[in-house]
Amino acid sequence: MANFRRFSFDVAGGAIAETFAPSGPVWLEGLLVHVSAAPTTSGSFTVTLDSRLGAAYDTVLYSINLATASTTDVFNNDLRLLLEAGDALDIAYANADGRTIGVQLIFQSAT
Repeated sequence: MANFRRFSFDVAGGAIAETFAPSGPVWLEGLLVHVSAAPTTSGSFTVTLDSRLGAAYDTVLYSINLATASTTDVFNNDLRLLLEAGDALDIAYANADGRTIGVQLIFQSAT
């Protein structure tokens, strides 16, 4: 059976500035986001790879303007990416409308 785990957090009205840094190799498998009400102020929710190889390799893996389509739910399972010790994922969103937001990143052990 696969060894899955979650990195979960929520904010109640504030900005999102979270980092996930694995201690060993894991596969990023999915992203789930729930917003309490659709934002009306434009702003991008982003997941960015902070690469262990340096800034030249940092990459925005996922970005969505939650206000554009009145988005309250995001599910993405097309993110399969190997993360190793020294890599990190930075999750950011200004949350100008002060919504409550729950975020889950789903991982599978690579060992």
